[in-house]
Amino acid sequence: MTFITNILFELQAAIAVVAARERRLTATLVAVWGRIGRMRTRLERLVALWRAGKLPKARKSRAGEVRASDRTKPLVPAVPAWVLARVGHVGTVRGQLEHLLTQDEAVEFLAAVPQARRIFRSLLRMVRIGVAAREPRPLPAVWAMPEDAPKMAEGGLVLGPGGRLMWV
Repeated sequence: MTFITNILFELQAAIAVVAARERRLTATLVAVWGRIGRMRTRLERLVALWRAGKLPKARKSRAGEVRASDRTKPLVPAVPAWVLARVGHVGTVRGQLEHLLTQDEAVEFLAAVPQARRIFRSLLRMVRIGVAAREPRPLPAVWAMPEDAPKMAEGGLVLGPGGRLMWV
């Protein structure tokens, strides 16, 4: 499981390169870079405790509880695979993560440590591992071509603006 540290370091390095190049994504990618660093630290700690046999007790699930939320819009997008779309080198990291999750030690670790599953869930969603592909939504009716719209010529010369002939 020490392999996860190297994978997350590589992911952070790839994100840092893109954050330095694309100014409009810098704030978002720096936030993701920090989040991945915290994930790496927490996973390293959990692996060490798991190997030593001193795991903390998992907290009680709060699923279904009504909680007050005063959160503002998150800086990090929630769309699956958005990191994969923005950072080209993440494809390699994705393959390494998929391979890591098939190893016996990783399967045992994730079965024994529910805290690690919570950490991995957001990481895997970022790089689209285990996320079902969605069907593209149809365009709204506003953007659809009206039924009675004039049909374009199939090809050839047509009369264009200003009386000029155009090839279509």
